[in-house]
Amino acid sequence: MAEKKLVNRSSVIVLGLLCIILFAATVGTAIYYSNMNDTYTASHTHADSEYASLIAQLLTANENISRLNNQLSALQNDLANKSTQSTDLQTQVNTLSSQLKYENSTIRTIEDYYNSLIYVLNTQVHDTAIELTTANTQITSLQNQINALNDIGNLSISTIWINNQTINQPAGSYTTFSKSASYAGYVSIQISSTTSSTYANVTYSSHGVNYNSQTNVGISGIAYFPILPSPNIIIAVGNGLINGNATENVTVTYYY
Repeated sequence: MAEKKLVNRSSVIVLGLLCIILFAATVGTAIYYSNMNDTYTASHTHADSEYASLIAQLLTANENISRLNNQLSALQNDLANKSTQSTDLQTQVNTLSSQLKYENSTIRTIEDYYNSLIYVLNTQVHDTAIELTTANTQITSLQNQINALNDIGNLSISTIWINNQTINQPAGSYTTFSKSASYAGYVSIQISSTTSSTYANVTYSSHGVNYNSQTNVGISGIAYFPILPSPNIIIAVGNGLINGNATENVTVTYYY
């Protein structure tokens, strides 16, 4: 009986311990799952917040990407327009360059033509200047000839044929001088003599005229004789004394 009570008591203790262990296990399991649930809830709540933040960032990034894409498209369009404008400007530049080359070529042609005209003009001016100089020289020469002829016509030119020459003559003798004249005019024979019987004579032939004239000059005087063109004009100065020598100083001037 005592053993039976002891067994029952042991069974009760074991059963009690098992109940305690089971309760402790149940409580521990409940606590574990409760902690797990809290952890899961906390973890899940944190993940949602991060997910929402990531979603917001993603949206912002997409907006930025869209905006950047728009800007890129705008820049590409602007670049395309700039490229078109650059091509147009380059075409204009090429056209203007061609026009400039043409204009430069035209200018060079005009300059060459102008220089050729200047050369021709200078040549003509030079030739004209030479011709003018020649003509002026000829005019001067002709004018000089005209003046000379006018002087000749006016008998304004004179040439001394004999200049104060001294002559010693015996009685009845004379001294001759041979001259030539190209123009009509006259001669003056100026004599200073030691006798009053001194005379002057002029003889020549010209154009069918035989001229022979004599004039008494005396101690001092001038005799004039007309002259026609002749290659041989004889001028004579003589002593008309029958006796006695004479000394004369003779000057003969030709006027034409």
